Amino acid sequence: MSDSIQLEEKRNSHVDRLHRYLPFSPIMDQIFEEYTSSADSLNLDTKAHDYLLSAVKSGARLVILTGDAGHGKTHLCRRLIESHLGYLEEEARGLINANCNGTESISHRDGATTAVPLRIYKDFSELSIPLAASEIEKVGSQENEVTIICANEGRLRAVLESPNAGVVCSKLLTDFSESFNDGLASRDGRDHIINLNYQSVASDSGSSLIARTLKEWLSGTRWGICQKCLHQASCPIYRNRNLLTPQVDEKGELRRVKVEGIFATAERLGSVVTIREMLMAIAYLITGGLTCETVHQRARGQAKGWQPRFAFYNLLFRAPDRSIREKLHRIPILQEIARLDPGMRALRVVDERIINEQEQFAEGDIDIVFHSGSGRRQQVIDASNGIDDIIGNPRSRAERHKEADFIEQVVRSLRRRAFFDDELTPQELMTRLGFENGGEFLEIISGQIQPARMSMLKNRVLAGLHMLQGLRMGGKETNLHLVDPAFGSATSHAAIIARRISAPSVKLLPMADKWDGAATDPTRAMTNAVDWLDRHIVLRIKQTNEKYSDFPLNLMMFDCTTRAAGGYVAEEFYAHDVRRITNFLGRIAERGSGDDSEVALFLHGRMHSVAIDDGVIQVGGGN
Repeated sequence: MSDSIQLEEKRNSHVDRLHRYLPFSPIMDQIFEEYTSSADSLNLDTKAHDYLLSAVKSGARLVILTGDAGHGKTHLCRRLIESHLGYLEEEARGLINANCNGTESISHRDGATTAVPLRIYKDFSELSIPLAASEIEKVGSQENEVTIICANEGRLRAVLESPNAGVVCSKLLTDFSESFNDGLASRDGRDHIINLNYQSVASDSGSSLIARTLKEWLSGTRWGICQKCLHQASCPIYRNRNLLTPQVDEKGELRRVKVEGIFATAERLGSVVTIREMLMAIAYLITGGLTCETVHQRARGQAKGWQPRFAFYNLLFRAPDRSIREKLHRIPILQEIARLDPGMRALRVVDERIINEQEQFAEGDIDIVFHSGSGRRQQVIDASNGIDDIIGNPRSRAERHKEADFIEQVVRSLRRRAFFDDELTPQELMTRLGFENGGEFLEIISGQIQPARMSMLKNRVLAGLHMLQGLRMGGKETNLHLVDPAFGSATSHAAIIARRISAPSVKLLPMADKWDGAATDPTRAMTNAVDWLDRHIVLRIKQTNEKYSDFPLNLMMFDCTTRAAGGYVAEEFYAHDVRRITNFLGRIAERGSGDDSEVALFLHGRMHSVAIDDGVIQVGGGN
């Protein structure tokens, strides 16, 4: 940089914009579509928008957008007004706020008759349930227009099941219920139900919503003013931007992929992450709640070492201070992500490298320079070479605790930084996040696993299912034995076996493969209607009458089951998951209790046949 350029404190308006996405900022407004400014709005192209536009143009009479608040239902309606009816963005926002309560239809901006008018209900909860049901029934008599309804799932069910429901509501209720079984957003091309709760912010399609948001918000033109700021070298916001930008840091793309991986893992644990919540979380991990003014103030008045708390990889898992921690409940996904903290897991191969080996990180990076102590005992530590520079000379028990806490803070931060910097296989990534068998979960989800490998993994799952029922069977057992639910869980020595299911009758499928309807009509499949991520492995057990029962195993349940295959179950930790799995197996056992299958006794590790002859129970030899 030329010496003639006078550096001074600068304020980046883009940082202010990011603050408008934070739910604890007094200037927040970008969180809600109705208040978003068109001057610098974030228009994410989603599969839901593409499907919605295609449905409207191909003859739909009704499209229902359902899902939790924040999935972008109002945003989709506004984008549809622009793309289908030709309105400018600011005009579309005005129509959303004034003309989208269903009282009138909206025609093309230029009066073109080729574009079918839209009648939009941007919030169906504004109507009473009887009135909402009657409005749906009107759809059957309305011609030459498309009705768009936005409603959360609970409200939608209440309306479709209300006493005022008629033929149209009855059909939609059937379609909605069946969509969970066949995975179709529409059966006839006329009525569509897009369930946005299936939408993922970390889809594995190659360009997730998170990836698109980071690319948009971290683009260079918005950060040019920071290069002229007096405090750019000590600014954690600008540092986060650089760490996550491939054009600035060679590991930027790798770190972005890790962010996606963490959100995907949270979704596979059962969290539903809305677009609104994702935007709040990304804005937070870039800024940490700091503004340009607070950065300038800290840079002028504080010693070095305060920045690591605001590094994006620390913000994801731990709030920088108490005031922020108390506000983060408004971004619930961060509370779920905190449980995945790689900084909490001690792996020797990682710790020996980041603590004992030299030059693991660049010297002087502000996110690994830490401040400790106060007064004469304060010190600034550069952790680029581990913790060797921490000079410990505690003189009291309190000082020993402070030193231990400081070392813990440094080591956990280095572990997190190493997680985002290291090239990791899917198995290694899941191990760092605390799931020893997470790699196997991803293998099955991929749908590209070889038969021999699938057979081995299925045997592990079967062994885990036996252990969860209290059966200690050999690891080579290929049949699934079900304990009779009438006798409760098995003891360590004996159990009544109500049913035995052969291995070919047990399947492990990716969630998308569970839906037969989606395979026969992919254009209307839910997997194509939203940004999709497989979040479950489906445990399918085939019945003797050619029917089958499915049970979804999320990442936590799968990890519980495969860990149990090793012979131990942490029952308190996995209590909820164990109960759900055993209840499912119990129902399968009950359904087969009336057939001619043999009842057996599992006793001291061996299986015995059981027969009742004139009231006398006879136990056959073991095998």
